[in-house]
Amino acid sequence: MSRLLKYGIAAWFMATGPGLLAQDVSITASAPNVVRVGEQFRLNYVINANPSSFSAPEISDFYVLSGPNQSTSHSIQIINGRRTSSVTITYSYYLQATGEGNFTIPAATAVVNNQTYTSNTVEIEVIAGEKPATTPRPSTSQEPQAIDVSGELFVRILTNRKNIFRGEYIIATIKLYTRLSITGFGESEMPDFQGFWTQDIESPTQLNLVRENVDGRIFNTAVIKKVILFPQKTGEITIDPFKLETYIRQQTNRPRSPFDDFFGSSYTNVLKPLVSNPVKINVRDLPAGAPEGYAGAVGNLDIKAEIDKQQAITNDALAYKIIVSGNGNVELIDAPRINFPPDFETYDPKVQTSVKNGENGQSGSKTFEYLLIPRHAGNFRIPQVTLSYFEPKSGQYRTSTTTEFNIAISKGNEEETVSVIAGRSKEDLKIIGSDILFIKDNPFKLFRIGQGFFGSTLLYVLYTGLFLLFLMVLLIRRKRIQRQQNVELVKNQRASREARRRLKEASTHMKKNESEAFYEAVLKALTGYLVDKLNIPMADLSKDTARKGLQKYNVKSEAIEEYLELADICEMARYSPTATEGGMGEVYARSIKIISQLEQNLR
Repeated sequence: MSRLLKYGIAAWFMATGPGLLAQDVSITASAPNVVRVGEQFRLNYVINANPSSFSAPEISDFYVLSGPNQSTSHSIQIINGRRTSSVTITYSYYLQATGEGNFTIPAATAVVNNQTYTSNTVEIEVIAGEKPATTPRPSTSQEPQAIDVSGELFVRILTNRKNIFRGEYIIATIKLYTRLSITGFGESEMPDFQGFWTQDIESPTQLNLVRENVDGRIFNTAVIKKVILFPQKTGEITIDPFKLETYIRQQTNRPRSPFDDFFGSSYTNVLKPLVSNPVKINVRDLPAGAPEGYAGAVGNLDIKAEIDKQQAITNDALAYKIIVSGNGNVELIDAPRINFPPDFETYDPKVQTSVKNGENGQSGSKTFEYLLIPRHAGNFRIPQVTLSYFEPKSGQYRTSTTTEFNIAISKGNEEETVSVIAGRSKEDLKIIGSDILFIKDNPFKLFRIGQGFFGSTLLYVLYTGLFLLFLMVLLIRRKRIQRQQNVELVKNQRASREARRRLKEASTHMKKNESEAFYEAVLKALTGYLVDKLNIPMADLSKDTARKGLQKYNVKSEAIEEYLELADICEMARYSPTATEGGMGEVYARSIKIISQLEQNLR
């Protein structure tokens, strides 16, 4: 076998073998949840392996514009010297909705390593056609005006139920609905959910927009927060509104210029405060007839008991556990009352909670672990423990009971009549029956007061020096942090350095006769310098803001017009290099000169 063929086989195994062994094969289908009649959309099938064959389902409810269109992506990872690779194959179909209704696209199949894998089905709702929302635009003035977007942009607090029992959970979802272009968010104010005990389910750091049908109109929706609420009182409880500041993109009516394409001056960001409606929840009291000892547990629960051993000797520790599990207000359940034998020394239980909050409420378990110390020999009984809870689904009280344990305690070597000492572990109980701790007889050395290192003058000098050094380091660090937090100062200091770097990059493109890259680099140098020096956002930079900002620093009008002219030249040269006046060398020299001139005024 030739060396080239050996290398080829080895490379193939390195590229394909680890990837197939390191992951499970899956095929996933995805498409929008809702579309309009006549709207075009994409259906994707993604496979995390290279299939030998792919079979798409029959798509009869939609018009197929094109497909399957195949795309492939590879990724390689090297972790601790171990190389793994993976491949992703995507089959795309472009479809068009032709009629209203709810439709299901069947599953697709793929064969990988002689095994057949099946995708999920896709549910798509098709609604009547509608005119899509447009970006708000004021009618006459060049400045943004107050506009009504309440039907296109709003927030809501949704609950899965509004009529519940005290202690029964509900799911509250804070959701954003929009048909407009949102450019950012400002301050937000969450409701305090007064009257409820709350647990978070979902608090995404990045909003994930999903299409949704809202009263026959398609909105992009995103979950802002999702919580579980357990009402702690009866009556009508009001969930306060959620408040959110949003910025939407609004077009202005002032005349456009070529300069606007760069600065985006024909659009502006408009603040739109959003406030949801308050939500009222009716909380009913639990019905009469609660069992004796009922302590407020609500849900579908169970209780069981465990003990580590049923035979022991006196003064030997026993571990007894009560475990409450199920779905409901698990975390709010208190330790049950247990009648332990009077001959057992008991301690407060160690509590461990393991719950999961989800769409179906709170589920999991709560464990109460008791440490028991039998002080006398004999046969003892730990009785059954009862948990009473209210089941909202049936509207009735239920009772769950643990197992009874019989414990046989034998007499140990230590005396039974001993004083009680604090502690919960066996290690703390080993000295039971001993009244005296023996005197230490190992040789040791004594020092006269003042002759040792501790308490000496040298020790105090070292303490004082270290304290002064700590103060010095603390002051230096605080000054450094303050300097770094001053964003305006940091930007101002780096402006000229960044401009020189970009001009150096432009010089490199000029030598290679790369005109488009040259003018783009010069434009970044000019605009970036002004943005950092004037401390204004790039989105707000325009001819007017640039002129006003430079005039505040008493920059000569000739220099201002020179700067604006150069920026305009670079902007037009990116799209029409032949329309610029002068060559790259002249533009480069003028840019260096104007930045140097501005640097003298903007220090």
